[in-house]
Amino acid sequence: MSATGSSGSHPHAVLTGQTLIIEGEPISVEHRRMPLKDVRLDPNNPRIQHAVKQQLRNGPVSEEELRKLILDQPGVSELFKSIRDNGGILEPIYVRPDGRIIEGNCRAASYLRLHSIKHDDVRWQTIPAVFVPKISDRQVAILQGQYHVAGKNKWLAYEKAGHLHHMYTNLKMDEKTIAQALGMRERDVIRDLNAYETMTEKLLPKMTSGNGLDKWSFVQELYKRKGLEDYRSKPGNIDEFVALVVDKKLKQGADVRKLEKVIKHPGAVKTLKKQGIDNAMSIVGKADPTADSRTFQKLKEATILLQHLQGKELERLREEKPRLLLQDLFTAVQAAAKAAGFKLS
Repeated sequence: MSATGSSGSHPHAVLTGQTLIIEGEPISVEHRRMPLKDVRLDPNNPRIQHAVKQQLRNGPVSEEELRKLILDQPGVSELFKSIRDNGGILEPIYVRPDGRIIEGNCRAASYLRLHSIKHDDVRWQTIPAVFVPKISDRQVAILQGQYHVAGKNKWLAYEKAGHLHHMYTNLKMDEKTIAQALGMRERDVIRDLNAYETMTEKLLPKMTSGNGLDKWSFVQELYKRKGLEDYRSKPGNIDEFVALVVDKKLKQGADVRKLEKVIKHPGAVKTLKKQGIDNAMSIVGKADPTADSRTFQKLKEATILLQHLQGKELERLREEKPRLLLQDLFTAVQAAAKAAGFKLS
């Protein structure tokens, strides 16, 4: 049975019988049904780190508060219903010697909730578990990463990046080692680490409403776009970008793609800061009509295509139907020019 949730496609964490193999090291495990009183939800679980930090503003998180935080995460209500209706879980949780859950906090939280509702129901008094007598923090991180970063049962993008950050910062694993351990590309690890740092250290502290996680797509786009490589290499531009997001001059993550075009025009940058991305793109569009118009992009593409037409396609223009296509295009171009108030020479 694979512990990665991906049919054994990543060999760095695999459960075989009574042995868990992580990075080639065999780790003895025991399959048990553990009393719920002996397992503890992990407040350091990457999936709930942001929610826990917000809660900690009012003091330490209790076990009950932690359970509620986990149950409130996206998708967990469906998991709860599935466990309830199925009468149990299909995959066991993983537990450390002190009872802390390595993997399966959402499943355990669901069991705890069901136990509180039906205290006498034997189904919710114990939980299937893989008990791991000895495991390092690094091995725990790799196991979790195999499940939720590289595997099919993925966390949300910000949560995944947070886990990579934990491996890099707290466990002192370099980007190459993380990539190898989780079956990722090194450049993707570096990108996610940079994005997480910008999100956590610069953007989230400036958010005054909501939890701010809906802005993750903005930061992701900033670090994904090759055309923004020079822009993001300057620390001052990162601060400028954060201000644009916080002040809603960039309205959605997709607007960051337009930023590539805006930064090439000083006048458009000034407009962006004062009036937002739409007005900035209008400035860009005056210099390059294809920048803010899909119609003009298509016209340019068609022009380039015709300029380079050759071979069989050029020969086929002598045929009636292809020739009619070109005639229709010519007629449409003339009509568009006339409607716009000028004549083509």
